[in-house]
Amino acid sequence: MPVHATLEHAFRTRADGARAAGAARVGVFGEGVPLPLIAAMGGLALDIKAPPLSDAADGPHSAVVAAVTEPFLDAFAARFLHRFAAGAFDSYATLIFARDDVAGLASYQYALELRRSGRLPATGPRLYLWNMLHSDSPPALAFNRTELARLSDHLAETLGSVPDPDKLSAAVAGETRRAKAVASLPSGGAEAFVARNAGRWMTSEDHTAALGPVAQTDGPHIALVGSACDVPVMHDLCSGFGQVCADLQDYGRPRPIAENAADLLQSLAKDPLAVRAAPPDRFTRALQSGTETAELVVASMDSNDDSFGWELPILKRATEARGARFLNLGFRPFRPDAAWQDRARGRIAEALA
Repeated sequence: MPVHATLEHAFRTRADGARAAGAARVGVFGEGVPLPLIAAMGGLALDIKAPPLSDAADGPHSAVVAAVTEPFLDAFAARFLHRFAAGAFDSYATLIFARDDVAGLASYQYALELRRSGRLPATGPRLYLWNMLHSDSPPALAFNRTELARLSDHLAETLGSVPDPDKLSAAVAGETRRAKAVASLPSGGAEAFVARNAGRWMTSEDHTAALGPVAQTDGPHIALVGSACDVPVMHDLCSGFGQVCADLQDYGRPRPIAENAADLLQSLAKDPLAVRAAPPDRFTRALQSGTETAELVVASMDSNDDSFGWELPILKRATEARGARFLNLGFRPFRPDAAWQDRARGRIAEALA
């Protein structure tokens, strides 16, 4: 059955269509930010990395941004900066960028410099870089505790609130209920993709209430890996050939969540699919284990990717060593056109023949 209309609307309009209902808007760029802390302090966390689907062509254009951004800048970062300059986030209290996210780090640095140099006014949301180490070593744990305290102070100062243990526990419980509902969705399929990601622009309560059964495809198991992809194009391409048993790309996989009110960073720091997971082979092992049931592993990357591509040779060897097939589609456009999709569909058909 099709996804709930509320989910479809949230997925298409994204941050621009989100209803704050009295809460302060807090933009989040990238994974690993402790979202329950934002909710407990009166904020509504909204994903600002993925632009609305109405922005599918070029979106807002700022000559100021175009004058300082290089052509190799990640498409998510470029889209954000043009929207930032156009005032899309002027109503937000603060924008939080995850240090782990390559596009998020670049977006933070460029936005900060555009303001510092006077090219853009200093009015509008505050800008904050969230830095967390994905290691359980004592120095890393101490560093993460300090970073969490800094973030809490920033939110308190920005939102005019103070941490409340009861509200924090309730927010964590809400995220946990949402995660359980999301876990019941199929790993693959465009409908499941939309239903899962719509929550990035909804409260945990509203998202959980709107979730329901969605269609699931069958056939050979296909796994998707690569750079972040905020649209279900790869799921659509695979739907005629088999079922996506795993999508390990950002937006494809469920968001890592804070599961413990007493230690918000415990599960976030252990996320094995974080690009900066330490030691680095944790990420490599997670890719291999997450795709081990697939008959075909399909990789595609953003043309400006400078992190994930290094993993492909070893993943290809491991996949083929267990008798499965590996297909590298190469660079995937930010919004793949019909010609690219036709070529990709043909190559998937060949790989499964």
